[in-house]
Amino acid sequence: MRLFIALKFNSEIENILTDIQNELKANNVTGNYTDCHNLHLTLAFIGEYNAPDKVMMALKRVSFDPFCISLEGNIGSFGDLYWVGIKRDHALMELDKKVRNALQDFNIPFDHKSFRPHITIIRKAGLYGKKEKQIKEICFKKGTMTVEKISLMKSDRNNGKLVYTEIGYLETKKENNNV
Repeated sequence: MRLFIALKFNSEIENILTDIQNELKANNVTGNYTDCHNLHLTLAFIGEYNAPDKVMMALKRVSFDPFCISLEGNIGSFGDLYWVGIKRDHALMELDKKVRNALQDFNIPFDHKSFRPHITIIRKAGLYGKKEKQIKEICFKKGTMTVEKISLMKSDRNNGKLVYTEIGYLETKKENNNV
C-alpha cells in the first residue's frame, strides 16, 4: 500500500489551482496534469507500507492548533514537474516536523528529503510556443485556508490513473477526532 501524509485543500484553493492549470493549458503546456481531486500538500511521503493503523497511531501523538496557509503566488519547477508554492509559515514547518518525528518514533519509514512546501500541478510538462520564464510569470489569485486536519492518504492506480484516497485523518487538538 503506497501511503503519504498530506493537507487536503478547501474548494477555494482547489478552484484557484484548477484555474492555474487551465491557464497553463491555454499557454500550450502539455503534460500529466494533477486531477483536481488529487491536489494536496505532502507533509511526509511514506511509500510502500502495509500498516496504516500504525501510521495513525503515530499521528495521534501529533497535536497542533489551527493555522492558515497561503498560496505563494508563483509557479516553480523541478525539471519537468511544475508546482505552485505555499508560503513558508512557522506553524506549517512545525507541523511537518511533528509529523516526521512521530513517524520516526514509531519506526515508520518515510522520505527524509527536506520539506519544501509545494503543490504539484503537472508532471512531464512540455512547453510549446512559450518560454519557461513566461510560464512562471503567469499571475493568479492568491488563496488562503485554515488547516484543521491532516490526512493519511493512499495512492492507487486505477486504469492507469492515479487515485488518492483518504484512509484516516487527525484534526486539530481542539477536536482531535480520528477516523
